[in-house]
Amino acid sequence: MTIELPEDVPVRMPYADEPDEQTRQQRRFYRLRAPHVDKATVPVTVRVTPDADLYVAVGSGRRRMYLTQAEAWALWRCLSEAVASTGEPPEWIRVHITPTHR
Repeated sequence: MTIELPEDVPVRMPYADEPDEQTRQQRRFYRLRAPHVDKATVPVTVRVTPDADLYVAVGSGRRRMYLTQAEAWALWRCLSEAVASTGEPPEWIRVHITPTHR
């Protein structure tokens, strides 16, 4: 069943798929490249390691941060609301990110 939404209703990106049992046991990387004014793209990577803090790297690792799961959820909530307030999401962001093991 498909639900049609009016065009003026904001659409949020879906949450990631639940990792399967094999993926759940290993370290996972979620990557996306963001357009940049001076360069072609800027890499953004989040590493998820079982029983460890999440690791966020922006711009080839120059800006790095470790986050607990609670901190990552709080950041997600604040960042998603803040970015949503700036307008419609760009087309390049409307992709599904599949985790990798390396």
